[in-house]
Order: sequence, then C-alpha cells, then structure tokens
Amino acid sequence: MPHLRRSALAGLLLAVVPATALSACGFDYPTDRVNTIAAGVNDRTGDVDALGIRVLATAKGEGRLIGALSNNLREDASLDAVSSTAGVTTGDFEPIEVAGRGTVNLATSAVVPLSGNFTAGDVIPLDLTFSDGTTLSLDVPVVKPCFQYTQVPTDLASESPSEKGTDGEAADAAAEEEGDEAHADETHADEHAEEGGDATFTCADEIPAPEGAH
Repeated sequence: MPHLRRSALAGLLLAVVPATALSACGFDYPTDRVNTIAAGVNDRTGDVDALGIRVLATAKGEGRLIGALSNNLREDASLDAVSSTAGVTTGDFEPIEVAGRGTVNLATSAVVPLSGNFTAGDVIPLDLTFSDGTTLSLDVPVVKPCFQYTQVPTDLASESPSEKGTDGEAADAAAEEEGDEAHADETHADEHAEEGGDATFTCADEIPAPEGAH
C-alpha cells in the first residue's frame, strides 16, 4: 500500500510540473524581441526608426549627426529638422529623403552639421522632426573620430573634374606640403597633450578590447 501511494504521488507531480512551467514561460520570448546592438541611441516609436544615432565630434563644439534612418511605411518620408534645447545648433541641410521601406545611412549619404556646447564624451538632447510631423526626442552620445569613425567623412562635398587642377606635379607638391603641415600639427598636438593640454580627442594606439578578453 505505501508503494502505491508513492507511485500515485510521483504521477501527480509529473502532471503538475509541466503545467506550471508552461504557465510561467508565456509567449514573450527574449529571442523574439528587437535587439539592436549599437554605440548610439535607438528609437522605434515613430514611422521612421532612428538607429544608432550619435554625434561624431570633429573638434570641441563641432560635429555631425551619424546613424541610420529606417522607414517602416510604404510612402516616402524625410528628416526635415534637427534641434536641441541644450545650446546646440544645426547648420543648413536639405531634408533627408528616406524611401518607403528604405534605409539611409547618415554617415555616408547626408551631412547634418552640428555646433555648440558639446565635446566628445558628452550626451546631448536632440529632437529629430520628420515630414509626417513626428518628433523623436533622443539623448545622443558624442563620440570622437577614432577607430571605426576615422572612415566617416566630415564633408561629402567633392570637387567637380573641372575644378581640379590639371597640373599633376603641382597637385602632388601641394598634397605633399599639406601632408607635412598635417604631420607638424599632429606632432604639436601630441606634445601639447603630453604637457597637460586637452587630450579629449587623443586616440589610443589600439582598439580597447572587451572587458575580460585575453
């Protein structure tokens, strides 16, 4: 008789545990949730998603907006204005068109210049206003032009072939001279940093490894 009781109790536990486990799991699995890994800030509350939004500072108080805009609608949309309440102003830029179901990379397709009271390492509030009247309010990190950001152009404007000089030797000489001046400026900046100057924009020799990596 005791043996039968133990068997009945074991069977009851096997029947109850799966039901309890299923009721606790639910349907909101972590693998079903959106997970955009980026150094910037993301906002998916509007018809146009703002993804990995950052300010790339080229100097203290100067920079440009980078990141991506992804249109969830079939109709075209545009980023019409960028503003801030923290002493940051936006230079002139044409509305940035984002095709229906399309994506625009702000680092390569459009320049949104910013200036004001910010430097690398800050977080500044920015309002992105779109053609449908939606405004996304973001707290945007400011990064310095190091590592992967060295590939981001600071100005997409380029000279036309007619504006370029036809004298190759003169162009090479000018480029060499500019290179020498740039090298001298870099050396002076390094010396200034070593003497206790502002090293905010100094880049490390190596890309920092993730914590705990060997």
